[in-house]
Amino acid sequence: MLKILPSFSQLQLASRLLAASVLISLLMPSFNLAVLAEPTTPAAAPDQSQQNPVTQKLLGQWQIQNSSSVASLNFIFTPDGKLFVLGANSDSSVAVEFKYSVDPKTQPMSLDVTIPGQQQPVLTIFEFTDDGQLRLQLQGTNPGQPRPKDFSSTASVFKKVSDTTTLPDNVKLINPFTDNQASKKPEDEGKQNIGVINRAQQAYYLENHRFAKTLAELDLGIKSDTENYHYQIVHQGTNSVISTATAKKPELKSYTGIAYLVKSEGEDVTAVGICETDQPSTKPPLTPKLTNQKSQPVQCPAGSH
Repeated sequence: MLKILPSFSQLQLASRLLAASVLISLLMPSFNLAVLAEPTTPAAAPDQSQQNPVTQKLLGQWQIQNSSSVASLNFIFTPDGKLFVLGANSDSSVAVEFKYSVDPKTQPMSLDVTIPGQQQPVLTIFEFTDDGQLRLQLQGTNPGQPRPKDFSSTASVFKKVSDTTTLPDNVKLINPFTDNQASKKPEDEGKQNIGVINRAQQAYYLENHRFAKTLAELDLGIKSDTENYHYQIVHQGTNSVISTATAKKPELKSYTGIAYLVKSEGEDVTAVGICETDQPSTKPPLTPKLTNQKSQPVQCPAGSH
């Protein structure tokens, strides 16, 4: 859901699941994030909590219960129509802001989510379960597409964890929707783009149950060739995929990224790693080796780290 993969390094917006896409944004290294010192303050929105009891029940912080990604998510619905999405881990430090509105008269109830930079909202459905949880249809929704009529078997389920409608003091609001110029150092282009490709592979796997074989499948807007790097995805099999950033200039380092599956509580979840050449090189590191060590699951080959 939602075309909200970050446009760092002048990337184009790419369509993926909301849970996966926002997660990718939240897992980005800090140098990739356009951090807003304060939340943007548009024209005052109506206090939805005064409009109907359904919205009143929706207000607060909800945590996803059935996420198959590498981390969980929190949604915070505010009375002035804002929806904050942030990581559910204790060390999460960034959040993304959307706008929302609900229509409790439809069956199932309707939820519209507005994304910065998108002319059309995402139309989806939600309901409260008998035990007070929130069921929300995320998969298969995108801006401009028809609203789903029924919940799928993969509909996301959230549990209310707090009545608070404000971001924690230590959480920064980021804007992954506006173009953010690539780092001043040409070398950082390769590292950033491999990181974006890795996380896009996580999102792609969550939606398609396989890794993408080409950059075109990921639909990121990353060109295979830039002034400084040649990018390529090397399909390795069902459990992992390799991508490379090969330096075109002798003074630059090269990078190899890997997205792979690991077992967590009996289920397959995705993880990623990046290997960087120790010295400037026009050859990317060889295929990283996966280990059984939790502290160092990816072992980079000789000459890289």
